[in-house]
Amino acid sequence: MAFLEALLVKPGPPAPVPPELAAVEGFEKLYTLLAAFKEAAFRFSNGEFHHPLPMTGATAGYLKTLQSNLRHLAWQCHSVASGDLAQRVDFMGELSEAFNLMVEGLVRQNETIRQKQNELSRVTKELWLEIKKKEEMETALRASEEMYRQKSLRDPLTGLYNRGYFFESASREVENMKRRPGDSCCVVMMDIDHFKKFNDTHGHLCGDQAIRLVAETVNQILRKGDIFARYGGEEFALLLAGTDLERGAVIAERIRVAVSKQPSPAKSDPRPITLSLGLAGVEAGRLNPMVPGSRILLDALAAADAALYAAKEHGRNLVRINRDWQWGKEEGAAKDEHWLAD
Repeated sequence: MAFLEALLVKPGPPAPVPPELAAVEGFEKLYTLLAAFKEAAFRFSNGEFHHPLPMTGATAGYLKTLQSNLRHLAWQCHSVASGDLAQRVDFMGELSEAFNLMVEGLVRQNETIRQKQNELSRVTKELWLEIKKKEEMETALRASEEMYRQKSLRDPLTGLYNRGYFFESASREVENMKRRPGDSCCVVMMDIDHFKKFNDTHGHLCGDQAIRLVAETVNQILRKGDIFARYGGEEFALLLAGTDLERGAVIAERIRVAVSKQPSPAKSDPRPITLSLGLAGVEAGRLNPMVPGSRILLDALAAADAALYAAKEHGRNLVRINRDWQWGKEEGAAKDEHWLAD
């Protein structure tokens, strides 16, 4: 009995049957059967459910049923872990109840997660729509602000920049020239000849057409980077960027000729609209860095304006150049006519 008790109690593989016990009829068979039961119990305790059970009888049948049930339960656990929450166990009593409660809890948790995910998806979609709506409103607002900004910078009759924008952007261009030695630009003032008489004779609507005609014609000649504006009434201002005085005179003459070739907006008066133009050049190398670009621009505009009036005095429909004006002096440009030339 002590030998059999040692087999069941002590860990490790079974000991060899002593000769004196092997001689007892049926002892070795009983010992082998008990050793097989011990081995099955050991493997079950380690979670091994596929080990063959080399035994027969009712008790062996119970063990084999338990092994089969545990093996099936392990398979169902794998199925649940893979997402199959339809698995249920009805063949292992309390273990079945515990397994089924676990799966039902997982089902409830899964449903809660699904509802939370749906809620999160809904909130995310609403948030995305709100963000998109806000972005669209911001885009519309920026477009509206830009539209009103452009309107504030534009002359409503011609669509050209207005006097304020011209002075701001042209002053900035002159200021930037201080950092570009060798650069130059031309300031041009132009005025429609006999405009008051034309306006009084043919009416303000026809006068507006004449102003638009000049604006459109000049715009077709200018380059990107040139700054063209309606300065006031029938007077226009132009800054030709990166252009010396001689090249500026060529462009001014091209403008004069192009306008004079346009048909008159007054049907009853075939005489063309003409322009008088005055130019003043600005050279970066002659700029005083201590004098602001806005001050230099004012003097250049005064010099170009003086040349414009010289063109008017010499018969109109002419280009005149101011070649020797005072560069950026606080008292403004000189008025002597000797620095006016054809």
